[in-house]
Amino acid sequence: MSDDSEQSGDPSIAGRPVLDIAADWYHVPVIALLIAFMAWVRAQSWQAFVRNGEVFFGGNDPWYHYRSTMYVVRHWPATMPFDPWTQFPTGISVGQFGTLLDQLMATVALLLGLGSPSQHTVAMTVLFTPVVVGALVVIPTYYLGKRLAGRSAGVIAALVLAVLPGMFLQRSLVGTADHNIAEPLFQASAVAVLLVALHVAKRDRPVWEQVRAREWGALKPVLGWSALAGIATALYMWVWPPGVLLVGIAGVFFLLKLASNHYNGRSPDHLASVGATSMSVAGVLLLVPFDTIAFSPSRFSLLQPVAALGVAAACVFLAWLSRTFEARDLDRSLYPLSVLGATVVGAGVVSVVLPDVFSMVASNFMRFVGFDANAAQRTIGEAQPWLGSLSRYGGSRFALFFSSYGLAFFAMLAALAWLLWRPFYDSDSDRERWFAVVAFVGTTVVIAVPGLLPTVAGNVGLPPTLTGLVLVGGLLFASLVLGDHAAEKSLVVVWTLFLIAAAFTQVRFNYYLAVPVAVLSGYAGASVLHSEYVDLGSARDALQDVEATQVVAVVAVLLLLVAPLTMSVTLSTPQGQLQTSTASQVGASASPGSVLAWNPMLQWMQNNTPEEGNLGGTGNADQLEYYGTYQQTSDYDYPDGSYGVMSWWDYGHWITVLGERIPNANPFQGGATYAANYLLAQNETTANQILDSRGDASERTRYVAVDWQMASVTSKFSAPTVFAENVSAYDFYHPLYQGNRSAGYSVRTYAHTQNYYDSMMVRLFRYQGSSMSPSGYVLDWDSTAGDAGQFYVADSSTQVVKQFNSTEEAREYVANDSTSQLGGIGRYPSEYVPALEHYRLVGLSDQAISYQQRLSGSYFQELPYWAKLYERVPGATVQGTGPANTTVTASVTMEATQVGQNFTYTQRAQTGPDGEFTMTLPYSTTGYDEYGPENGYTNVSVRAEGPYQFNAVEGSGMNNQTYWTDTANVSEGQVNGATDTTVQVSLEQLTLQPQTDSGNTSASLSEPSAVTTVASTERAG
Repeated sequence: MSDDSEQSGDPSIAGRPVLDIAADWYHVPVIALLIAFMAWVRAQSWQAFVRNGEVFFGGNDPWYHYRSTMYVVRHWPATMPFDPWTQFPTGISVGQFGTLLDQLMATVALLLGLGSPSQHTVAMTVLFTPVVVGALVVIPTYYLGKRLAGRSAGVIAALVLAVLPGMFLQRSLVGTADHNIAEPLFQASAVAVLLVALHVAKRDRPVWEQVRAREWGALKPVLGWSALAGIATALYMWVWPPGVLLVGIAGVFFLLKLASNHYNGRSPDHLASVGATSMSVAGVLLLVPFDTIAFSPSRFSLLQPVAALGVAAACVFLAWLSRTFEARDLDRSLYPLSVLGATVVGAGVVSVVLPDVFSMVASNFMRFVGFDANAAQRTIGEAQPWLGSLSRYGGSRFALFFSSYGLAFFAMLAALAWLLWRPFYDSDSDRERWFAVVAFVGTTVVIAVPGLLPTVAGNVGLPPTLTGLVLVGGLLFASLVLGDHAAEKSLVVVWTLFLIAAAFTQVRFNYYLAVPVAVLSGYAGASVLHSEYVDLGSARDALQDVEATQVVAVVAVLLLLVAPLTMSVTLSTPQGQLQTSTASQVGASASPGSVLAWNPMLQWMQNNTPEEGNLGGTGNADQLEYYGTYQQTSDYDYPDGSYGVMSWWDYGHWITVLGERIPNANPFQGGATYAANYLLAQNETTANQILDSRGDASERTRYVAVDWQMASVTSKFSAPTVFAENVSAYDFYHPLYQGNRSAGYSVRTYAHTQNYYDSMMVRLFRYQGSSMSPSGYVLDWDSTAGDAGQFYVADSSTQVVKQFNSTEEAREYVANDSTSQLGGIGRYPSEYVPALEHYRLVGLSDQAISYQQRLSGSYFQELPYWAKLYERVPGATVQGTGPANTTVTASVTMEATQVGQNFTYTQRAQTGPDGEFTMTLPYSTTGYDEYGPENGYTNVSVRAEGPYQFNAVEGSGMNNQTYWTDTANVSEGQVNGATDTTVQVSLEQLTLQPQTDSGNTSASLSEPSAVTTVASTERAG
């Protein structure tokens, strides 16, 4: 007897038609190919991260994940409970690191290294983890699409995700190992499993009576899938504790859907069983990593299990309330209002009984999904509002969305609207249809008309953001309650709405939004293909009986959703044309970034400064093991000889991992205000007081690391102004615009105030701690508008920088021109900047900053070096005599031996009526070989070419001046505090004019001059 395929003539395998097999399994090779493609895109530039056998990572956080992973490798499976190797002098417990992701990476490294992996093996594992994890996200994306609209929706969703070039791709590139890319994988998996549990509950219809009758066999499927959903939810938060937001999303979904079920005459038991079981399991599992009796979103605290168990309890309560309403035959429309009232009352009770907890939850809710960001958040690129980056996209919202998602973003919005309001479209009630129209139009108007919210908010006395959340959220949630939506689709809608809010609040959360964008665009595409107009039918029908219109429809869907993402597109914006990038182009451009420039300096620091615990030869380095296990504390008791390294918080993890030293501040923003106050301090005394304000006498900061970005107002200089106390950016610089009101303004350059030049980080980076005098440069503009003179305008034809033969001529010009200032451009201050007495340059990066162009002529100087390391030292005390009531200048030529460049350190002192003076000098001239890391001191690479020259000029006028001079050596021991002897100087009268203090420090290690700065430096940073 022959089978049907033989009778029909169709080819078969094992008696089954090939078309049937292809129809059932075509998605498997497609998904496999997409995983391979995504991995290739993300890994293609991996060699840029391996330099001479050393592995580098991109950004900041991956370095700490590497440290956390190394700890787990050494202490598997335990994670680091406390780390004294960051945030000196307290140490810190970091909840978002050393979580499940680091345990997984450590486990893989242990397997690859057969139980004893090398550092290189661990580093390579960490390097490629984002590639693998990012590619695997396609699997839950496929299943989410499949749950909504079948396999075709899943395949389209997977295809869209594979070619997205935005934040999701950027966070999964090789070298960007962070919990950020693991988050969407685990979150999407949790949502996918929860969708299955909802489907099973809809099919099996579990009720409370089955529980009372112990009918576990009938309940097993729904309880099993619900438990798996709880496990997946807990695993997600094991990766990232702030993922408790997903519990909040689930809570909102269950609340709305239970209210909707009762309103529409459906039993609440089916849904409540899923919510109660899944959240109970999640809550119990979240007790496993529990480490602090507090409510904290960033650590494994009470917040996560209490929130999950609270949602479970709420599901049970709402199901009971629904049964009570039904038993008393109460109006169904009153139930949603009762739920709303109970929610408000519950929130009110928490705000009164636990005000700190309520405030924490409310503030974090706004920080995650409140469509706004505070000033501190805005200093973090990834935490800025999405629309805050409009300027990079020519001011066009379409360009902003299209560059990240192509047309898939708009397909998502269309699918979201269809899912949300379709039940009203299908309803027989005109009232419900009109509600849908009003809700849709109202939501669209509030979002599309920018000036509407401030106007409405002003009338009701609420902030615009909160007003928008109330209006739009109310309309959307009312639509979910009143409409008879399928539970699975309701969950996807609620989940997507929250992720849209999160992405607009913090741009980084677009790595979450990528999944629902792909899923809902897949849903939209599949809905078109299976609509009555196309009727693609099953996969087998499509393969066997395809029609021309169906081919056109498939091609059209792919062209709209996928094609724009696979090619570079030129977009027209109000500010010009914008070229988009493809996923392949983004992947090919990945690199470690500026850590490559910092690494030489940090390696030098590791090899040429005393080990932590051995400063001054205390011999306590063995008490501070680098991968040691330390008990949690709020203030770690460091052994004598420990010290901190001050820098901006961006660089903290690099200092910990590459320098193996302890930073005062880190990318957790620990110590951010402390660092900002120091870096912007206006004099050395204040700066030292700030450093000494934390820790006891044995816990002091010894080194300070700065780079050109910290001194550049177009790069990182503005960030500390946000964290520092009682200052703003305008205290340090003003933009100088060109243009007019009708055509618009653009920044031409920046005018620096004297506060800028007096700040510690500028004095260190630009002047090597030396003094600096004004020069004959004037910054000139045409007009001043706005408050406090903060709006400087210059015509494009105006010569902004003018050079005079002397400072006196420049001062005369400024005195007669109110729209000009002396200096304030490049490295030239408006007033004299005194030398630092306790800071010396000891090491630096060997990489110079590259500018877009160089200018020749008298303005050109050597380029500055990227990063510089300073040591805070007691300094050598100089006691001297010279002519009475005169200025004595001490100067010495120093060579940075790492790069073979020189600079001159200069300091001034005033003699008294008796001719005596004192100085404190930070640079030594002899005795370098006597000190080094082995005896607890620095092996300085910046060394003097000769002794200090002390000069003084008595009298005025060329014919009435008398010159005085002397030379003296300063030993390394006198500078570093090993000896307490003083340097004696006695100036003697000369008949020849010596070199006097020009106020000009090294050209070779300082930034280019004013004209170079105007032409290129300010654009580069």
